[in-house]
Amino acid sequence: MNYKYPFLLLLLIFVETQSAWCQVDRGGVPRSFASRFVQKSLLQTVDIPSPDLQLIQKEDFEDARLEKPYRVGVDVPVNLSIENNGQWDVLPGGGRIWRAIIRCKDARGIGLSYSKLRLPKGSDLFVYSPDQSFVIGAITQNEIQGQSFTTRPLKGDELVIEYFEPAGVYEHAVIDISGIIYMYRGFENQAAKSVESVSSGSCEINVNCEEGKNWLKQKQGVVKILTQITDTTNGKIRVSHFFCSGVLLNNTAQDFGGLMLTAGHCLEGSTGTDALATDYSHWVFYFQYESVNCSPTITPSELTVVGTQKLATSATLPDIGSDFLLLKSLNDIPAKYNPFYCGWDAGNGNSSSGVCIHHPDGDVKKISTYSSPLISGSWGSTPNTHWAVKWVATKNGYGVTEGGSSGAPLFDDEGLVIGTLTGGPSSCQNPGGEDQFGKIPFSWISNGTLPSQQLKPWLDPGNTGIVKMPGSYNEKLTVADFSANRFVIPVGGTIDFNDLSSGKPNKWHWYFQNGKPSESTLQNPSGILFDRFGAMNVKLVVSNQFNSDSIVKEKFIDVRSVVSPNPSNGIVSILSDINNDNEINIEVYNSSGLKVQQFRYSGAVSGSYTIQLPEFGNLFIIKIIQGTQVHTHKVVVVH
Repeated sequence: MNYKYPFLLLLLIFVETQSAWCQVDRGGVPRSFASRFVQKSLLQTVDIPSPDLQLIQKEDFEDARLEKPYRVGVDVPVNLSIENNGQWDVLPGGGRIWRAIIRCKDARGIGLSYSKLRLPKGSDLFVYSPDQSFVIGAITQNEIQGQSFTTRPLKGDELVIEYFEPAGVYEHAVIDISGIIYMYRGFENQAAKSVESVSSGSCEINVNCEEGKNWLKQKQGVVKILTQITDTTNGKIRVSHFFCSGVLLNNTAQDFGGLMLTAGHCLEGSTGTDALATDYSHWVFYFQYESVNCSPTITPSELTVVGTQKLATSATLPDIGSDFLLLKSLNDIPAKYNPFYCGWDAGNGNSSSGVCIHHPDGDVKKISTYSSPLISGSWGSTPNTHWAVKWVATKNGYGVTEGGSSGAPLFDDEGLVIGTLTGGPSSCQNPGGEDQFGKIPFSWISNGTLPSQQLKPWLDPGNTGIVKMPGSYNEKLTVADFSANRFVIPVGGTIDFNDLSSGKPNKWHWYFQNGKPSESTLQNPSGILFDRFGAMNVKLVVSNQFNSDSIVKEKFIDVRSVVSPNPSNGIVSILSDINNDNEINIEVYNSSGLKVQQFRYSGAVSGSYTIQLPEFGNLFIIKIIQGTQVHTHKVVVVH
């Protein structure tokens, strides 16, 4: 059987600000990045033995020969904890940071599986690459449902885990890492912050090409899924990971409960065993993982949620039936992901045209087009369980399906989901091959009599009899956003902030880095004072009766040193960071770029300094260096 099993290219791309740091994450920056009180060079590295790659390759070769799933990674069992590994740094004024480097040599990427993860209120957790280009976090107690958890794989063979515990916390954190997700395929072509999309076939078409312009809503409901499957065959425990595609669905109650549909065979491992109940809490769902345009060069965001619950499937049937798997996210889908809850048609109507939106080989979102009536077909012995589809060439290529496309939605000419991909022979080498999609009408009630074998009890929970449901956004959700009356201010200046959040929030919580006050619960706080220079972060958390959302804008406020008066008569005053105890170096350059004066002060005792500029010259450049901060000012002198 030629299932469209998941192949690997886990493209973990860092993009600006908070959008790249969601799992679901709260945003922000690990405290060690900027703190001079945290040791940088003495961090403990925990070396984890790599798995037997020769054995893995032998197993994968046999799986490929038997047309079994294409495995992308395995778990390396470990026993790491906050109690026995890593190091602590105590912060001035209270609070402390625990960190450890975890390394598994020669991995293409590594992630973390936690058997227990419990964080006290006010604490948070970050996972990031040693060069700080890829960051997951902040993860708080609000993002963890149950005790087990996963942080998605990051590129490379080592990562840093960092836990912050504020002062006054009496509850002990539990961070027990039971497995290193060792990704042994892919990542080869990934650059630091952008990558050429080369994992899927060259004929595939990015969803943001012209072919996708009429499917802008539907694409926002399609997700990439990284599964975990535990195999206990022959008494041995082997944890493996695969890719599938899926779609977020609306229901007749429109409760936006995080229902996601994929293929039933996506819960199977390479030996045919099903995922354990405990596996589903480790599944990772990627939203909006797509190229920003039609170009093969991509910078996709990393918007993910972790953990799901199995509701219903046909995978237990002898011939897989219509091959569906319905899941429910353990976490609310954040409003900032802009998720579209796709509509569906269970009325068995045919379609003369439409598309499939999918993640072939784990690549960014692609689109494949059909333009002729579907044919009723079968995958196993049960008749009429599937739609047979043939793709057509379009302006930018010849979209087909591949490994990793499994479970992708088939949309009809009204934009409704009517099937989920099982498999088929289509490829860039065989674009005319006929693919098979399990029918939504068959999955509705025909796979069995139990709710665990049907879509209807979940998509029509009120038993309304509706068999055709449009898609929609959850317009009740609030989405955090804000602005300010200015973005560059002198030391000692003030800022007024403006709430721009949508969705009618009724609660606000602002956090101002080095601001006075440092927090506010007003909708539009004003007069926030900044008396130390540097690039300051601002965070806003908003909520209403339906949800909570947050946004962090990094280096949003630029607090500058002050040189006055300007123009001057040759005597100028310099106001610097009064809270910075680093040495202050003031350099003066003439209009030719030649350094003509230099002043050094041991520390910012008062923050105010007066200097006499050279007698000759009308234009000078004053450079103020204090710690890592460097500010430059042009001063005109009128003699």
